[in-house]
Amino acid sequence: MQFRNSIVWLRRDLRLEDNIALSKACEMSENVIPLFIFDSNILSKLKNKEDRRVQYIYETLLQLRDELNKNGKDIIILYGKPEEEIEKIAKKLNIDALFCNKDYESYAYKRDQTVKKQLQAHNIQFFSYKDQVIFEEKEILNNQGQPYQVFTPYKKAWLTMYQKEKINIANYKIDKLCPKRNLDVFDSTLALADIGFNKINLSFRAGRVGGIECLQNFANKLSRYHEQRDLFALDGTSRLSVHLRFGTISIRELFLFAKKNHSEGSEIWQSELIWREFYKMILCQFPYVEKQSFKRQCANIKWIDNPEYFEKWKNGMTGFPIIDAAMRHFKQSGWMHNRLRMIVASFLSKDLLLDYRKGEEYFADNLIDFDLSSNNGGWQWCASTGCDAQPYFRVFNPAAQSKKFDPSGDFIRKYCPELKLLDDKYIHEPIKSPEKVLITAQCRLGIDYPKPIVQHDIQRLKAMNLFK
Repeated sequence: MQFRNSIVWLRRDLRLEDNIALSKACEMSENVIPLFIFDSNILSKLKNKEDRRVQYIYETLLQLRDELNKNGKDIIILYGKPEEEIEKIAKKLNIDALFCNKDYESYAYKRDQTVKKQLQAHNIQFFSYKDQVIFEEKEILNNQGQPYQVFTPYKKAWLTMYQKEKINIANYKIDKLCPKRNLDVFDSTLALADIGFNKINLSFRAGRVGGIECLQNFANKLSRYHEQRDLFALDGTSRLSVHLRFGTISIRELFLFAKKNHSEGSEIWQSELIWREFYKMILCQFPYVEKQSFKRQCANIKWIDNPEYFEKWKNGMTGFPIIDAAMRHFKQSGWMHNRLRMIVASFLSKDLLLDYRKGEEYFADNLIDFDLSSNNGGWQWCASTGCDAQPYFRVFNPAAQSKKFDPSGDFIRKYCPELKLLDDKYIHEPIKSPEKVLITAQCRLGIDYPKPIVQHDIQRLKAMNLFK
């Protein structure tokens, strides 16, 4: 099957390299037109008009456009409702087919189905491909033909299938892409202001260039990943989550990188990537988790409604240094270390007894690497409401976690400077400091730094009773 004019619709795959939809479009078409649409259905719901994710996408698209322009090619960048914009472009350019990579979230699925029906009504073909995961939906099932609900056997089955699978990097033909002069009719030089957002500065480089740079930096840390990944003061993680989220680097590239650089650290890192696929599978097979607990019986939990606690948690004013440092860092950067995500999520649901969905929503609004399935899966794991979640009676002790993973208090001192003069012995629990120590450290509890808003040991028992 060969088409004359095709669109490749980019969404969570903002790259030319190893892009399955682009590769297929080049194989099956004479002329391929790259397209990106800032989806007004999504952007209109964003509360903050200085959004790091929008900024990341915008900078990535400018980078992508520059790369294409150097080869005499271009990309159409629009703002609006995809179901309206695509239909207009298809008519204007006499499009025969549209190629895209699958998106598994409920809104995206419905949107794609709408676009597919519209195009088919005009005899335009719609093709979608697996790209953002190695294995999707029902590819990995248990012996009863049912989806796994526990990670370890899923991972074992995943690795078995991966060893049999031949993972290839998809190529594309630059000469198949539409010449820039043919797209000059589209004024798609959008500024951020045109889509209702303000420019902000990111603390790292966006786009494919940023993703490759990040991967190269991680190559030096991968062999020690298992030892350093949980130490907050060290930069021991990959920092690739945002690049993976928006597809400036592919999941296939990451697994091939891990295979090439095999080590104990590499194996642990691969497990983290497989968790990502596990949660995507869960979202596809059990879509109700988007709105409610995976464990149906947890729908009866009577969470506490305390807006004051929630505000103090958000603003890093709980009186628990590791919680406060993590939340303040998050507010500044839009990113959080995975171990810290677990600690603050456990604290919200098990110490403050607040509905995990409030925390999940706050993260969804502010995480630069927000991914619905991973965010939902992570929060439900910590709240003990999800699949293969930690048992309800296991409650993270913030001070113990802090002492274990930030023993010298460097991370706390950086983001809670009012505690910086406290010595290592007391910085994790200032409330236990002798008065003379606090005076020497120039820290007045309740004035310079808040006293704990709850008592962990008491709240732990309340949480257990809540679940029982």
